[in-house]
Amino acid sequence: LITSIISERVEGAKTLLDVACGTGKHLKYLVKRFDCTGIDLDEEMLAIASERAPGTPLHHGDMCDFDLGEHFDAVLCLFSSIGYTKTVERMEQAISTMANHLKSGGILLVEPWLTPEAWLVGHKDSNTYETDEFIVTRMMVSEPIERGRLVLEYMIGDSSGISRVTETPEMGWFTHDEDLNSFKKAGLDVEHLEEGLTGRGIYIGKKA
Repeated sequence: LITSIISERVEGAKTLLDVACGTGKHLKYLVKRFDCTGIDLDEEMLAIASERAPGTPLHHGDMCDFDLGEHFDAVLCLFSSIGYTKTVERMEQAISTMANHLKSGGILLVEPWLTPEAWLVGHKDSNTYETDEFIVTRMMVSEPIERGRLVLEYMIGDSSGISRVTETPEMGWFTHDEDLNSFKKAGLDVEHLEEGLTGRGIYIGKKA
């Protein structure tokens, strides 16, 4: 879907920047179609990304204020990573920073975090990932928005036993209008695909 969105809107698109690329789950596939670059704030994740997409230029930086000195046909920010900006001001700064890395006619794709009205307090969710060496189960129960965080519990089992890890990432919940306005303030023409990649929608901004 990502490749189709880009190809339909940017003729001959070749270069792509993946912002908050994490462990390179998207880059692994996108490098087959585009000349890719990645950036993330977590150096440990970048190390994994370098194994998944060997030879891809990867940079350490904050999505709100990086400057790579390059421009791209497409810039992506997926996995709802924009929610880690926490505030509307920082979210707008991140959108502006990403827009500044677009070529004329290039597009910015942002997969948003949940809107406040879509957040269901007390919602339960779990996922399990298993290999020959280990099993990881992640469980989540959503807290009230005013606490500004998620609580994720991981159970990790391997030959040495079972361990437990708790993660409490802090997120920002932005309204649809706030998301749209951030693109407009960055000087982009914006459209919204309601379903998007995972049901959370996706915003597409084009640079004139």
